[in-house]
Amino acid sequence: DGRCISLLKVLMTNICAYDCTYCLNRRSNDTPRATFRPQELADLTISFYRRNYIEGLFLSSAVLGTPDRTMELMIEALRILREEYHFNGYIHAKAIPGTSPELVEQLGFLSDRLSVNIELPSEAGLKLLAPNKTKQAILRPMTQIRDRAKQSKQELVKYKHAPRFAPAGQSTQLIVGATKESDLHNLNLTQALYDSYRLKRVFYSAYVPVDRKSTRL
Repeated sequence: DGRCISLLKVLMTNICAYDCTYCLNRRSNDTPRATFRPQELADLTISFYRRNYIEGLFLSSAVLGTPDRTMELMIEALRILREEYHFNGYIHAKAIPGTSPELVEQLGFLSDRLSVNIELPSEAGLKLLAPNKTKQAILRPMTQIRDRAKQSKQELVKYKHAPRFAPAGQSTQLIVGATKESDLHNLNLTQALYDSYRLKRVFYSAYVPVDRKSTRL
């Protein structure tokens, strides 16, 4: 509704099957790893919520094995929150590119907002720095979210108590500075994303090299 609210922003896991050059949690990086159990994450969130530490949850994840396996864990955590703890706070969830449409659908009915990170401004950048990800795998769930949200609004006009699919819409995020696209390219891409997918926000992350052996955001 336009207010600024406090969110618990957390990863379901930082164990990742992918090896994206820009990511701290890439497969080849030597970093401590951990994974929440769905019940554990739901308990943590509801505990913070009941103490008024937070008003909502921002749930993302690295890719644990496969996108579907990762999304199943996220969905279960959100299901426990919504159905068992009757959590009515705000939930923003990241849809993992490559996930099956059925899981994206389930996630959308448990979340207020969904997002799919396009990661880099060009397909060439993806091939160079995130070889496990493809443009098609990223845009497919974005299209599904756009179309299903539109359908949900139409259903709510006819049926007052119809379930709502991602009522706060979708957003995305991309990294600037890691590849050689111009500012004009990035701005044109941003406008095209707003026009094509009815995005609420496009977030930019700056790429900052740390040293010759490791890079991170």
